[in-house]
Amino acid sequence: MQRDARVRIAKQILDMIDRNEIQTAEEPAVELDVGRFIDPERFEKERQAFFLNRTQLLAFTADLPEPGDYYATEVAGRPILIVRGKDGVARAFLNACRHRGVQIAEGCGHAKAFVCPYHAWTFGLNGDLIGVPGRAAFDGLLKDRGLIELPCAEAIGFILVHPQPNGHVDVDEFFGPIKDHLAGYRYENLRLVREFKTIARINWKHAVDGGVEGYHVPFLHPQTVGPMTLPQFLHLDWGLHHTLVTVGPDILKLKDIPEEEWPEYCEFSCSNAIFPNSIVIAGEAMGIFQRSDPADEPGKCNYIFRLYGWGKNPSEEQLAKDNYVADMLIKVAMEEDMRVQSNSQVMMEAGAVPSIILGRREQNVLRMHHNYDRLIGHDPAAALAAQGLAAAAE
Repeated sequence: MQRDARVRIAKQILDMIDRNEIQTAEEPAVELDVGRFIDPERFEKERQAFFLNRTQLLAFTADLPEPGDYYATEVAGRPILIVRGKDGVARAFLNACRHRGVQIAEGCGHAKAFVCPYHAWTFGLNGDLIGVPGRAAFDGLLKDRGLIELPCAEAIGFILVHPQPNGHVDVDEFFGPIKDHLAGYRYENLRLVREFKTIARINWKHAVDGGVEGYHVPFLHPQTVGPMTLPQFLHLDWGLHHTLVTVGPDILKLKDIPEEEWPEYCEFSCSNAIFPNSIVIAGEAMGIFQRSDPADEPGKCNYIFRLYGWGKNPSEEQLAKDNYVADMLIKVAMEEDMRVQSNSQVMMEAGAVPSIILGRREQNVLRMHHNYDRLIGHDPAAALAAQGLAAAAE
């Protein structure tokens, strides 16, 4: 999003504040089955359709700033290694040695090559097999035994990977109309401050839902981000992707400043849900990358929460500020959001609620679930009817 578009959004929000307007969807509220969070059959359909056979947003350019930098992650249990080569190009590989399948890298870091811990087979940054102890003992079977490369593309500060070697990555197709919205934020200028990872007791969709819905903010976060947030949220629909624009009281200062002097991000931040499961946020204070990857059952996910500061050479004062904000955001994510999301998951599994309701102030969540259902051919009305809830759904 370029500056002129940010100015238009800021003006729209200021107008909403003046009129005390709360944005609501034109679509009606809906009742949906809880199987979308707990049903094993649906869970497996989603793993295949949304994750293992579709391009994924896995990293920021800023996660691999220099040649030799790497980041090991996974998609629905499939281990993936992203590496910036000596030529500056980001590449992705299946994170497994071609000898006996052992994982060759963990976490993130910098390397000149990757050495398998089992038998010291060594792979270059481009994935080539460059070292094998006792090479002659393998009787000519070492040809084309480099790491298995995955389709990978880098654009506008993001790294996209397809988890299948025969897949295809098309940047414009993947992002669609949200690409121009994201492009103006210069995500490549971020710098990693903190990473938090855990196996969360939630279905992966809970974390996405919470990232682009502001209805809960004043109630769940009354002592943290709630007082910093005005109720004038904007919801931007980009098809498969969605944006929640959030503002604090500081936006009111813009009324007394000439437009040409407004700060770069115009006192609002954008929480962007990138299909299927990534939340990327850019604001004046910090950047965020949240990914909730399905684990081995519907009620668990591999939760990754990475926080970033702006600029490559921060002052000590800026570092202290970044760490303070990171501590606060991790607290909000884990002690507030994750706590209620886990409770919701457990209650659904216990049969305490037969369905959920999404209202017109939860329009991003409503639209995302319509997309999820459409792409796997799920009929929520039929699912409710099968539970004897047809009358309530009408």
